[in-house]
Amino acid sequence: MTGTDSGLGREAAVDLVAFRLNVALLAARAVGGPLVIDMTADAYGHGLVPLARAAAESGADILSVRDQADADAIAEAHIGIDVRCWHTRRFAVPPAGSGIAAFGFGMELTDGAPEGVVPVMRVSAPVLSVKRVPEGHGVSYGFVYRTPRETTLALVPLGYADGLPRAATGSGRMAVGGTQYPIVGRIAMDQVVLDVGDAQVAPGDRAVAFGAGVDGEPTAADWAEATRSTAGEILARIGRRVPRRYIDREVNR
Repeated sequence: MTGTDSGLGREAAVDLVAFRLNVALLAARAVGGPLVIDMTADAYGHGLVPLARAAAESGADILSVRDQADADAIAEAHIGIDVRCWHTRRFAVPPAGSGIAAFGFGMELTDGAPEGVVPVMRVSAPVLSVKRVPEGHGVSYGFVYRTPRETTLALVPLGYADGLPRAATGSGRMAVGGTQYPIVGRIAMDQVVLDVGDAQVAPGDRAVAFGAGVDGEPTAADWAEATRSTAGEILARIGRRVPRRYIDREVNR
């Protein structure tokens, strides 16, 4: 695991198996040039070196970075693949670039990911506390949200210091136990509050900010839509305060 573990249980789980399968699928479809995987911004927050190694093992021809320091880090990790820095080298053959498809998404809100690729990162944290509150209870800074009825509020230790966009105040959602709940009140530096109604949510339950979307949780694309941004921005925002846990296992190829 990489990152600074605060003891609060924040986590960004990165599925290397899914990433390898995404790259292999893109490699099989690449036509007319080398397959270039974009490793910008610490591989869109997934972790430069682990993802570079997985890409090289799965059919990528070239890795694209923006900073020479990133190219140096890949070389120092002894990963056998061509690395191109945007500012220093040009492509002799037009590349079959992947954008951020290898990470499971298209580049823009209207640009869907290629069929078959899946999101790779799952960001979550445990519910720290729950509280039953009456109608009219003010939540978070400025009390911009007041509960419309008696309800249960759940406190989750993920905030804008971890990369959640404050622009998602009033529109962001997280999932607990496969059910999505709204983030209510302002997104704070270190935490958010979910209105879970009458659901039986308890401290220690895992709250998922985004993931692959297969277990009822939002995806990075959902957060992008809520904030008028892109999935790439949502992924790249997740900071080092959220430890990365890499999931890897043998698969039949």
